[in-house]
Amino acid sequence: MRNRISSFQAVATIVMAVGGWSVGYAGETSAQSTAEWSYLGGNPEQWGYSTATQINASTVASMGLLWYSDLPLADGLVGNPQVRGGIVYQSAPKGVVVANDVATGKVLWTFEPTLELSKASLTALYGVNKNRGLALDEKHVYATSGDCHVFALDRLTGKQIWNSLSCDPARDYGIVGAPRIGAGEVFVGNNNHELGTERGFEDAFDAATGNHLWRFYTVPGDPSQPFESKAMEMASKTWGPNWWKYTRGGATPWDSAIYDPKTGLLIFGAGDPNLGSRVEAGWMRPEGSDADSDTRKTAPLAQDEGRAAALAEGDWLFTASIIAVNAKTGEYAWHFQLVPHDRYGNDVASGFIIADLPIKGRTRHVLMQAAKNGHFYVLDAQSGKCISANNYVPVTTYYPIDQKTCKLTPREEAKSWLHPNNGFMKQPGGYGAHSWQQAAYNPITHLVYIPAFISDSAGSNKVQKFRTRGMLIAWDPIAQKERWRVDYPIMMSGGVLTTAGDLVLQGTPDGKFLAYAADSGKQLWSYDTKSVILGQPTTVMSNGKQIILVPAGDGGAAVVATANPNYASTTKTQAPSRLLAFGLGGTATLPDTPPKVLLAPARPPQPEELAAQGATIYASNSCSLCHGPGAINGGGHIPDLRNIREGTLELMPLILKEGALRQGGMPQFKFFTDADVKALQAYIINQAWAGYNAQQAGTVMTDTETE
Repeated sequence: MRNRISSFQAVATIVMAVGGWSVGYAGETSAQSTAEWSYLGGNPEQWGYSTATQINASTVASMGLLWYSDLPLADGLVGNPQVRGGIVYQSAPKGVVVANDVATGKVLWTFEPTLELSKASLTALYGVNKNRGLALDEKHVYATSGDCHVFALDRLTGKQIWNSLSCDPARDYGIVGAPRIGAGEVFVGNNNHELGTERGFEDAFDAATGNHLWRFYTVPGDPSQPFESKAMEMASKTWGPNWWKYTRGGATPWDSAIYDPKTGLLIFGAGDPNLGSRVEAGWMRPEGSDADSDTRKTAPLAQDEGRAAALAEGDWLFTASIIAVNAKTGEYAWHFQLVPHDRYGNDVASGFIIADLPIKGRTRHVLMQAAKNGHFYVLDAQSGKCISANNYVPVTTYYPIDQKTCKLTPREEAKSWLHPNNGFMKQPGGYGAHSWQQAAYNPITHLVYIPAFISDSAGSNKVQKFRTRGMLIAWDPIAQKERWRVDYPIMMSGGVLTTAGDLVLQGTPDGKFLAYAADSGKQLWSYDTKSVILGQPTTVMSNGKQIILVPAGDGGAAVVATANPNYASTTKTQAPSRLLAFGLGGTATLPDTPPKVLLAPARPPQPEELAAQGATIYASNSCSLCHGPGAINGGGHIPDLRNIREGTLELMPLILKEGALRQGGMPQFKFFTDADVKALQAYIINQAWAGYNAQQAGTVMTDTETE
């Protein structure tokens, strides 16, 4: 072991001296100090890698908790902590930012913007309740509040410098992804929650002033109007006739973006095509918002005979695509469409990694992504040409990928819109194979470490090899092969950190913080944090000591924590929001996380028929996005509806119909009738009884047992 570590450290020294880390704006190059972690993933290329070797495969066994800081926040954080000048920066839902001293964990300052949510759409309110991180430069911290606002704060004081609007929060727009920086600009994507009511776009702002610089739409606009660019004219040719009547295309950027200092390109991912199906299912903008789009006023789309024909052809650019633009101008450079005519939800939400790899005898400057569709892609970062691709998890939805073109072709039986009742088990499932949790690249092993998973789809849990589970996969991007793998019992696992000390570190939703050997996958160390860990860890040197920083808590800032808490947490790990610091010789201890207690329901069980009506209303109005499926909430500032008290039950008409809690982030549903409210009350009460009875029996109720 000692010889192996010595060789790893020798190679690390060469990497630092020869390659280094390119940081700063275009034209600037310097070595990334081990005292700094000022980018998502540590460097502009988003490696999630550190050259620090004090904590290594030989010494990690003596690592312990140095300190922990209980943060003044309701939600456990999931963004990658960033460090500059001895200060740790993290962001939370509602645009909150907290700064800690890296040596002690002391909270130095917090920032909380004043939000006006009275006219915010459901999509914006959803964004307000989620957050995946911030961006940082020498002077400023950049964060979003979820309701389309982008903030720049003074890095040392937390004072607001500027506040700009990226999208219109009264329309079906919101922000959940972390902003990116580069070339003196701040880049922000948006989401439309796959409603199909708005066009996706990426925005750029001047980092110093907040002035809006450019916008790149991901789908063409109204074909009766002039095209904004030649790229939109090109994209328009890939959509069928009359498509604009039925959808605005969607393809919204979620959280995958990267600025490449070497090429000067901003590269970002666009979501899947949104064909209006969720509007059909009952998604509604809260009444009182300003922009009731015409798509909301049409007859149900499923009843329109022209819809199928209008959406039956074309590749639908730039949906399900990786897009590269000139970072200074927003001008189109290239695109690579992962799934043409995608109807499987393959939004390009997973993070990117840029590196120089030795491929077939020469060094290639590449962009890498473990895509949601289950395939790992290696693209030329300058041209977008696919160099190689292969599946890193089992895939049934598509035929084996074409190794020359990297094109995916769906199997006929996987076309559920043509064969809705054939019971075909699509894999990857609805969540894909890898989400927003950051992968990491080690330039010594040349491996990418992927927090992957298999999610159930169309009954796939009945098939043993497709059972829902999480995985940490060490993937060789040059050979396109798995080198080692660790399986987890819970689907979602945290972002990954790797180091020159032959380490891979990752947290899990069941509270474990784990260290593995980077070359073999052998588990070297484990620590029970009693808390959910979904974010990517950070490591820096402080006063001669290597510190590993881990964001922890109930995971409430993560989309999946409430979309399906059973995939992202356990009842024993929904701890307060904390920042954990690990180092050699640490002896601090964490308090136990008290289990969630369900109180005896406020009312007796309700008629099953009425509760079933409430279940339909709950599902069709997307209440599960915040309160969880089955009203099982993952934690954070959003209350668990199963503990609702009589006073709140009585106020439900005011809350739902009048918007009494709208400013706090709870949407208004003015179109609800008194009967709708009564049915929802019945559903919530019966779910409360189901959970309470399970608790009394010593079991845990899951959402699959309630729907």
